[in-house]
Amino acid sequence: MSKRKYIHYGADKFDPNKFLEIKNQDSCFTKPKCGGLWASPVDAKYGWKEWCDAENFHHSDFNKSFKFSLKENAKICVLRDSYDLKKLPKLKSDIFCSWYLIDFEKAKEKYDAIEFHVNDELYYKLYGWDCDCVLVLNKECINA
Repeated sequence: MSKRKYIHYGADKFDPNKFLEIKNQDSCFTKPKCGGLWASPVDAKYGWKEWCDAENFHHSDFNKSFKFSLKENAKICVLRDSYDLKKLPKLKSDIFCSWYLIDFEKAKEKYDAIEFHVNDELYYKLYGWDCDCVLVLNKECINA
């Protein structure tokens, strides 16, 4: 399905032994507690590097990076609007939260990766997903 290229900053190569299983947050937060692999499309207009530059956030080592694609049969949930977001399972929270809390552990059963295209509508539903990115849920779908 995808020949799109992605870039991950902070490492020279993909090491499957360092890939952690995706885990849900215990609270009202839109990102997983841990796990997965974050990257941005190589051709993103507003990817991780651009966001870091715009926000003066220099957490990543931009001298270290690797590019990869996802296997042809990878199941990718592409998020461009609220309708797309409803394809992903939602966590139930005891805390009132206006954000969409993805159940990443269940999402992994259906999808190998979640690709996010930043826009105003989704920005406020997935607060903290600040740039065009992909979250790889399954390391077996990576072509490194």
